[in-house]
Amino acid sequence: MSDNTIIQQGTFVATGNDVILPLRNDVDWVKVYNLTNIAAATQWAGLDFYWQRGMAQDDAITSYHAAATQAVSLSTCATGYNGAVYRGISLLDSSDQTLGPAIAVTNVTAANPPLALTANTANVIANSTIIRLYSLATGQQMSSMDFSVGAVVANTSMALAHMPQPLAGGAGFYRIVNYNPLYYPRRRWITGITNAAQAVIRTSVTHDFHVGEQVRFIVPAAFGMTQMNGLTGTVVARNVIGTTGNNTLTVDIDSTAFTAFAFPLAAAAPFTYAYVVPVGENTGAALTLGTNILDDATVNTGFLGIRLGTDNVTAAIALGSAGGTANDVIRWIAGKSFAHNVVPL
Repeated sequence: MSDNTIIQQGTFVATGNDVILPLRNDVDWVKVYNLTNIAAATQWAGLDFYWQRGMAQDDAITSYHAAATQAVSLSTCATGYNGAVYRGISLLDSSDQTLGPAIAVTNVTAANPPLALTANTANVIANSTIIRLYSLATGQQMSSMDFSVGAVVANTSMALAHMPQPLAGGAGFYRIVNYNPLYYPRRRWITGITNAAQAVIRTSVTHDFHVGEQVRFIVPAAFGMTQMNGLTGTVVARNVIGTTGNNTLTVDIDSTAFTAFAFPLAAAAPFTYAYVVPVGENTGAALTLGTNILDDATVNTGFLGIRLGTDNVTAAIALGSAGGTANDVIRWIAGKSFAHNVVPL
């Protein structure tokens, strides 16, 4: 580290999922210390991780316990140890809206929820990643649609967590959607609406709607429940646990007598997807307070940051990864430095 380095630091308790840390500015190096593993003597536990610009994404130089003692060994996450490779540190820039590469899907099964079968689940994280399906041979009604992934079986399958209808899709492709759109509001595609005194809506991607927010519904004729089309309601409850079937919002619209909502079959394609979009809050109160009621739609939500990878399925991989296992106490430090790439004499 040199003089005039911009330093940022923090601490958190690991959740067992990848950790994304938005930063105040770009960085050139990152160090991560797993205080829980440092204090213990657990074999194969990762202790600290170092990454600097020029290293591969999701890699890091790591110290670990090679035995159930305080003895320390050194490796990299990509090289690994104990016959495995581990998750490291990645730079993030959410202004880059480029999708991931096209990866083949051999079938989308008629399970509940449907399973996208693929031989490549690299970088797909259970209950976190968003994928976009397209060019499905027999599943045109799902092509170009985004889904939050549920359970992942490595290099075998990914559950379309919030698609309750068992729809088969045939072979095609998926691409990872790396980041949310930069500007709010973000519309979400609807996969289900209940007939109830307060309608419960399920969306294909884990939503970020809040209680008290007003939302509008676009429900084309292909989805059956045309009475919902164009209606505006207030969110009165939400469930965003993220696991299969729990991604819902409840609104103050009585849909008891509406035609049942049904996701179209492939024969109905092409059609416009049903979606929900936020339209505001209590406008009168906002104007009284001098609040710009367009703030949500004009604030750029992009960020620079880092991702500390882990594995919420394979405990042994999480043990040696930068994001740690659930309840690990982790400290990190990152900085921006001058590059000095002169060849030594």
